[in-house]
Amino acid sequence: MVEGEKGSVGISKDVVTAIAGIAVSEVEGIANLRRGDSTFRRGEGMKRYVDTTVEGDVVTVTVRITVLYGHPIHKVAKQVQTRIKTEIERMTGLRVSAVNVDVQRLVQPEEAPEENEEECETSEP
Repeated sequence: MVEGEKGSVGISKDVVTAIAGIAVSEVEGIANLRRGDSTFRRGEGMKRYVDTTVEGDVVTVTVRITVLYGHPIHKVAKQVQTRIKTEIERMTGLRVSAVNVDVQRLVQPEEAPEENEEECETSEP
């Protein structure tokens, strides 16, 4: 909760979780944890992969990801940490104390097809 001259502003934990989930989905080399899904899940389903704790104006985030084979895991994880921290702090004014990344799977790119490829396959005669 942020106190100001004209009152206070509260930011829901769900909002912080959504920001973190969207930030993860924008990092190259990330696939969804569920087979058959092409990108990191957004919306309500994303809550399965992102946990946030908000205590006062301090946020801690834990995210579970799948990395596409060929992308250096340590670089992808570092990009996830940086992206989540930057976006939460920029959008909420809260301070991110930690972003924990749990890499749960490594998949071949053909196991996680691009959305555009799926559309092309279904639209051809």
